[in-house]
Amino acid sequence: MENVNYVLKLKFLLRGKACARTHVLFRPEIPSDLSMLKEMFLNLSEDTRRLLARPITEERIESWITNLDYNKALPIVAITTEPQGQERIISVASLDFYSSDAIKHKTEFGITVHDDYQNRGLGTILTNHMIDIARQMGLKKVYLKVVTENERAIHVYKKCGFHIEGELKMEYWNYVTGEYGDDYQMAIFL
Repeated sequence: MENVNYVLKLKFLLRGKACARTHVLFRPEIPSDLSMLKEMFLNLSEDTRRLLARPITEERIESWITNLDYNKALPIVAITTEPQGQERIISVASLDFYSSDAIKHKTEFGITVHDDYQNRGLGTILTNHMIDIARQMGLKKVYLKVVTENERAIHVYKKCGFHIEGELKMEYWNYVTGEYGDDYQMAIFL
């Protein structure tokens, strides 16, 4: 893992914002990110939370920092600086690794983009960055699970090269809607 470049600085034009260039830094999550992670995840809209299979609580966010081990998972945060000068996490993506010889060739991918930055190209850029990291690490397969109703995310994943491997019925209990939900398992082979 030493030869993999996790950090990416970029500037891009956000769709939907006339002439607004946004500087974004992608880097591994670190313990001092805790307050920014809480700010991002605990302020997601109900529409966004409805598309997450598991609830996001303060305790869950704290466990990400407490259990931070880059050999087991690589969380990458997307950080921008707000007009007031304050840094803000606007997206988080992760690759979860396996140590068993039978499955260590693959990684599970996940991503969340804050509502303020959805539909502006950030998810596509960060997804492609994570695929590049997996490729540099020599992994053969990146897979994910996505709520079948999450059409925007499915569109992004297909644009990045993922395809649907199968549909998982009643895969989780949706804590927002109070109903069971279905997932697609999607994958890209590297």
